[in-house]
Amino acid sequence: MAKRRLGVGFVGAGFITRFHIRSWLGVRDADIMGIVSRTEDKANEAASLARKLNVGEAKAYKSATDMVADPAIDAIWICAPNFTRLENMEEIVSALEKGKGELIGVTCEKPLGRNVKEARTMLELAQKAGLLDGYLENQVFAPAVVRGKEIIWKRGAAISGRPYLARAAEEHSGPHMPWFWEG
Repeated sequence: MAKRRLGVGFVGAGFITRFHIRSWLGVRDADIMGIVSRTEDKANEAASLARKLNVGEAKAYKSATDMVADPAIDAIWICAPNFTRLENMEEIVSALEKGKGELIGVTCEKPLGRNVKEARTMLELAQKAGLLDGYLENQVFAPAVVRGKEIIWKRGAAISGRPYLARAAEEHSGPHMPWFWEG
């Protein structure tokens, strides 16, 4: 018996969600099935983009609770603005606790919270609901960041011991991997 494809819903319909939708062309065994946004038009536009790119039969939802209730949704990616993420997670967990639906997991775009307390609460809520959890952070794999880490560990650690903090600045120029530029 073939396994069913994973159905993913997004909370948020702005830049980063649309970025993830476009990148979904490289994802196997999962489909974008839903979008919820504070702005209904944006949710409809993002769902339309997913359908147009043939990465899932996404539809717009009026609330995260409605999305949780849809059996086609197995996991949720929280990509809404930073100041809404905790309330989004609370709504998702509340819907699950009330038996509105079932989920396998939830993941959140960076940052997980606006401070350490919010980040810990996000993780605690996911664990309380029995969800697999993830954190959407791509910069740690960017070639410049990987190379910087190598240099710091090779040169800095040899002189001063284990590094504990490094700072760098970069303008966001889109994905750093060849697939983005080569098509």
